[in-house]
Amino acid sequence: MLTMGHPMIMGRKTYDSIGRALPGRRTIVVTRDLQWAADGVETAASVPAALAAAGAGDIMVVGGGEIYAQTIDLADRLEITQVDADVDGDTRFPEIDQARWQEADRITADGYAFVSYHRRPPVTDLRTLLSTMRPELQEGEYEFCVLAAGTGIPNGLHPVVTVAEKEGTTVVLPVPEARSAGFAGSFRCAWITLTVNSALSAVGLTAAVATALTNDGIACNVVAGYHHDHLFVPTASATAAIAALEALAHTAN
Repeated sequence: MLTMGHPMIMGRKTYDSIGRALPGRRTIVVTRDLQWAADGVETAASVPAALAAAGAGDIMVVGGGEIYAQTIDLADRLEITQVDADVDGDTRFPEIDQARWQEADRITADGYAFVSYHRRPPVTDLRTLLSTMRPELQEGEYEFCVLAAGTGIPNGLHPVVTVAEKEGTTVVLPVPEARSAGFAGSFRCAWITLTVNSALSAVGLTAAVATALTNDGIACNVVAGYHHDHLFVPTASATAAIAALEALAHTAN
């Protein structure tokens, strides 16, 4: 009932587990194998390509784990079947962050429940933002590099931030990629993602974070994304920065 009449995006393994295209729905399979094909099935080489192919309107993402992980931050609704059983396996649905998702409906039966979650609206209250934010240190070391104006990003590089300006393009690259490309970086750093359900119009979060780090003598470059804020601090200060941010969140409680 939920998927009827809507495009369904799934990975190749999920399609194989179903075994066929379901009637009354468009089936879009994400696969890196450009030669793969099945009757009644559209293919896409990536999740963004699948979403573009699905077009406007409601789009259903039906698995598996990797596809869910790539799309949960884009979703506005989750339809979850909770089964009362202990099951072995190495694939997990992404964590349902209660700060971002609110249970809207629950239908309970014998041994299972259908649970609907709706995305909570972004928060603007500063105290709430500070008390719910969770800093996470990403693996690796990164570097700010500058490409000359009009120069494209070379193939094989995976910048975590790109800022295009008339004077040139700033990219934040993993250090090994910067070195292999021959770039001389200007700021070597650690990358901290700040998970917080912040509205883009919220006032004060960046200032509070910057002040907390400044009080501990930690330099920080901040980039605000749609889903997370991204902090870049000197590599040697990464542990101290996490501690300062956790203290700030605790103080706001």
